[in-house]
Parts: sequence; structure tokens; C-alpha cells
Amino acid sequence: MNNIISKNSNDEKEIAIRKAREKLKNIIKENDKFNLRDLSRILKKNDAYLQQYLFRGTPRILPEECRYRLAQTLEININEITPNWYAQNLVENKIITFENIEKKYSSSPRKISLSEELLSDILPTNLEKLFYFQTHTHDYKITTIVDTNVNEYIGPNLYLLNDKDTFFLAYVKESELKDNRMNVKPFLKTFHSFHIASKLLKISAKVLWQSSKIIYE
Repeated sequence: MNNIISKNSNDEKEIAIRKAREKLKNIIKENDKFNLRDLSRILKKNDAYLQQYLFRGTPRILPEECRYRLAQTLEININEITPNWYAQNLVENKIITFENIEKKYSSSPRKISLSEELLSDILPTNLEKLFYFQTHTHDYKITTIVDTNVNEYIGPNLYLLNDKDTFFLAYVKESELKDNRMNVKPFLKTFHSFHIASKLLKISAKVLWQSSKIIYE
């Protein structure tokens, strides 16, 4: 009897694995930005990595980091390409959902989900004030988790700043001139550093975590 239950359970898992693989295959077919080689390179794998996964079943299940990168690149929910039983295991291991801090004005997904394990070293006790922010350029995309519990300068760090309802990331430190001004170095290199009076600096959050660059090729 136990053998029958075990066999049925394994069969269901294999079906879920195939469904997740087919779902990803269809999503990639429908997108007009990336082919399998592009996506494999974004995953920092060899050019045939996703070809082997989708058509040969190797690996059986994509590692979490790969699924996360694909979800971010293709702008989908990571659970769409995760076998349902495996996703349930991840829920038991705690998945944390973050809302987009930009809300009204962003083309990025309204929410993203990450495993607690991925963020275990940086999570504060008050998770309700954590949000995500996405930085886009023509070449790459980076996801950042920010903590709105910190909305004032607490020392040299990478912060999320707000200028006329436009968010941007910048390294902030006190000016060497010691004149109550702050030195602001935008995260994006297309913008120049500048000085600003400390009372005019609008800090929305402190950066806790950033993903690797997802590079468009």
C-alpha cells in the first residue's frame, strides 16, 4: 500500500515538473525580446542550458536563482515556472512578498516574491515597511529591497531618494566641507554627483539588498 502511495506521489511530482517546464516554454515563445540563448546567458549559463532544460529535462527543476532571474527578466510570477509541490515547500520555508514602492508610476510588477533564505542576513523585524524598487537601463535591470523604517541619514550608505515623486538610488555621505551639505552620488553612472543641503535631502528608504544585474544582450 505504501509503495502505491509513494508511486502516485512521485507521478504527481513528475507531472508538475513537466507542467512547469511547458509553462516556461510557452512564455518564452510568446515573448519577443529574448530567445533561449539570450536567457541562458542572463542566467550566466552556457548557451544551450535552457534548450537542455526545456527539451531534455536537464536539470529536472531549475535552481531558485535561475527561476528568480527568469521571473524578473520575463516579468512573471516565479510560481508560474515552479512545480506546484515545490512551490508549496518554498511556502513552508517562507516566501516573502514585497510591493513595488513606486506603485502608480511603474511599469514593473506590483509585487515580487523572494525566499526568506535568500535574504536571511539582512531582514529586520518589521517586514511591513520593506518594499522593492527596480532600476532599468537600456542594458540591464536590478531589483533592490529597501527599508522605509529608515527615512533619514544614518551614515554613509546606499539610499533610495525621492525628488518630486521620482525615486532614484544614490550613495550618500556628509560633504567633506562640513557645511551641513550632503554629497550625493547617483547609482546610475549616467548622472553626475552633486551636493545638497541636508535639510533638502529626501530619503525614502535605506537599501538592504540588491540582485545581480540582469543584462540585456
